[in-house]
Amino acid sequence: MHWLRNRETQENQHTGLVSRPEAQVAFAEQKESLYWTALMITGDVKLAGQSIVDATSVTETNNYAFRAWLVQWAHLATARVALNAVRSSIHETAAYADSTCSHRKHKPLSPTEIRSLHELDAHAVIQQLDILARTVLVFYGCQHASLSDCVLLLNVPLRSVLSAYCRALQCYRQFMERVDKTQAAFAGPLFTSSASSFGGTPFTRVLSCADHTN
Repeated sequence: MHWLRNRETQENQHTGLVSRPEAQVAFAEQKESLYWTALMITGDVKLAGQSIVDATSVTETNNYAFRAWLVQWAHLATARVALNAVRSSIHETAAYADSTCSHRKHKPLSPTEIRSLHELDAHAVIQQLDILARTVLVFYGCQHASLSDCVLLLNVPLRSVLSAYCRALQCYRQFMERVDKTQAAFAGPLFTSSASSFGGTPFTRVLSCADHTN
C-alpha cells in the first residue's frame, strides 16, 4: 500500500514496534474516522463497530505495526477487517461487468476532498452506492491503494474497479455541488454566522445523490 512506501515519513520518525497501550490510544484517537471507514465498507453499524475492535486486536499482536505509520496502519487494518466481514457480498455486478469508464485517469481524493467526504452523512452515501463502489472509494480514493492492489483485494477485474470508482466520484461530486449551492443560498447577511448549518445540523448531513436526479 502507498503508506508503506512513504520512506521519508518513516525515516523522520521512530520506528519501534507498537505497544498495546499505544495501539489502544491510536485507535481511540482515530475512532470517528475509523468508524466511518468501516461503516462505508460494511454498510452495517454493528459490523463497523466490531471491525474496529478486531482491527485493534490485530494491531496489538502484529509485529509489523510500527509507530512511524501507526495511524495509517490503524486505518488500513480497520478497512481490511471490514472488507473481510463482507467479502462474500463483493462481486462483479452485471452493471460494472458491462460498463467501462472513459475517465481512466481518475485520481485518488486529495486530503481536502477526503475531509469533505467524511463530513457527509455516511448513511446517505451508503444508500446511493453499492458495496463495490464504496469499498473502492475507501481503498483507492481515501487510502490511496493502487488500482492493482484493489484488483487483488477485491478479486474483480480492473474495469470493474475503474467503473465503481467513477460511480463513487460522480456521487461524491453531486453531494458537494449540492452542499455548495445550499451554503451559497444561505450566505447572505442574515445567515453569515450559520452558513454551514441549520438548527445545529450540517447541511451535508441531510443531502442525497437523489436530490440531483431529474
